[in-house]
Amino acid sequence: MNHARPVVMRVSCSTASSPFAPTSLASFLAHLEARNNLQSLLRSRINLASGLRNFSACATLSARNRFVPRSPPAVQKTGRGSTQDGHGLARKRRGLPTWRDYDPEIGIPLPSGELDQTTINEIFGPDMHCDDGNHILRLMHYRRLSGSLIDIGVDFPRESGISPEMATKALEYIRTLDPAFDENEAGAAWAESEIMKVEQQYMARAERLGIYKRTDDNQTDETQSSAGTSDIYGESALDKLRKANKARWMEEDRKKEEAKKQQEAQEVAALKAEAKNNDSGVESKEEPGKIFSPFDEIALAQPTQKAWLEPVERKPWVKYYEEQATIIKDNKIPNLSTLRRLGPSALVLLAVLAGCWMLDETYNPPPRSARMFPDVPPAVATLGAITAINLAVFVAWRIPPLWRTMNKTFQVTAAYPFAIGILGAQFSHQSFRHLFVNMAMLWPFGWILHDDVGRGTFLAVYLACGTVGTYGSLAFNVLAKRWMNYSFGSSTAVIGTMAAACLVRANNNVTVLGYEIPDITGLTVLGMIAGFEILRAWRGKKTNIDYPGHLSGLATGVLAGLYVRYKTAAALMTRKEFTSVQSEKST
Repeated sequence: MNHARPVVMRVSCSTASSPFAPTSLASFLAHLEARNNLQSLLRSRINLASGLRNFSACATLSARNRFVPRSPPAVQKTGRGSTQDGHGLARKRRGLPTWRDYDPEIGIPLPSGELDQTTINEIFGPDMHCDDGNHILRLMHYRRLSGSLIDIGVDFPRESGISPEMATKALEYIRTLDPAFDENEAGAAWAESEIMKVEQQYMARAERLGIYKRTDDNQTDETQSSAGTSDIYGESALDKLRKANKARWMEEDRKKEEAKKQQEAQEVAALKAEAKNNDSGVESKEEPGKIFSPFDEIALAQPTQKAWLEPVERKPWVKYYEEQATIIKDNKIPNLSTLRRLGPSALVLLAVLAGCWMLDETYNPPPRSARMFPDVPPAVATLGAITAINLAVFVAWRIPPLWRTMNKTFQVTAAYPFAIGILGAQFSHQSFRHLFVNMAMLWPFGWILHDDVGRGTFLAVYLACGTVGTYGSLAFNVLAKRWMNYSFGSSTAVIGTMAAACLVRANNNVTVLGYEIPDITGLTVLGMIAGFEILRAWRGKKTNIDYPGHLSGLATGVLAGLYVRYKTAAALMTRKEFTSVQSEKST
């Protein structure tokens, strides 16, 4: 029966009697010499003629590791240049040949020698010839001992006629001969040797290109003794260039630092000289240590300590929290759409407005006995609570561990806005002057509105004006692409409260802290406030005042005032109709 067989170089394994059987001492010696010549021919690395069969063990490196037929023993790390197993060490000590003494295209003979046809058929099946099977076994034995199995696996060139199934069967048989052999360790040693070959190739190429230059032996010894390294190439041209650039950069940094320190010293010296000239120009009357006012009986003592405008460096723990609080690390504007910047904040705005409407419709003031401070007027209690919240947020800005939370919750930035910020920003102040001015404007007008509409409607108007004003500022900055602008402060809520209070008392005189201002109605005050804000917004384009937020809060306050007037008029009309009906029934 004809069958396809792999084209291999055969070595006879027939069990028939040899024609060279020794019949005499001379023929025995001739047979022994022929056998030794055959083995040396197999071990030598020769290039076969083009008519002979060609095998390749795929000498190039490959990232494939396709063959994992069984779980190998644990991997043990080996150093570069070390042998891959104990058998190799023992064979080297005994002077026996190792896998490096064989050609990968011929393979390594099995320890038991060549197998007969019966054993080959048991391994590969009935269609495998004896010579072909032994050759496949030798090739796989070489791959297993050399460690190249972990790189090449069971793949052979297509022209060799060796399929992966044949190679797998051969490998399974070879593993039964020496099951204790560590294939992973041999593979690690193979990889190390291949890396060394590639490294040597690159080194040789670098020498040809002039990147590295091999030093002489004397120079190498001196370099190794001084630096403690084994580099035979010495310092490369790239290393010298890198060191020169590093030295130049360090020198430039040093010069910049010295120039900066010198400039700071000159500024401090100029400030000291200016302060000294100012002190010398003051005339002293009785005591040189006192500066007298125009009133002789009032003396202002001159301070004993002087503070200069010297730079103060932040402490390391403060710098840590400052870095943690920075939302945009690389000063690069995030690539967000307009909807992404304004959409979440719009949802929060709608939720706040819905809550304000529910507060206005459902709030019922508690009885006097249920109040925490029954002797304090409700308006004072409400305004005092709002002032306390603003003061607490003002103090929180001074605590570094809270900086990241404050940046997200109590201010709004156009570059990267957080939705909750439009609600918290109306309670946020970073300077005491800002806080004081807003609270000073809130108390008189807030007291008027609170007494006229009650606590529930007052809080609804205050929160609605502040939230809408902050969102208006955010929308203006986003649409105008003013990414670095940020807004905070209760001025949006305060100006809206002022507008609502003036509109509720549109035809009445304005009362401030119990004192009535004659001949000035609410509409007059509202017109003055609106005209002042519009004029400042038109002329003050380069100021730090949030005019879009102010105008948005003002418009919201006007709408809230109109709603309150309409609601009050409707309630009065309903009350009059109800009273008239009751009077008709009684008559």
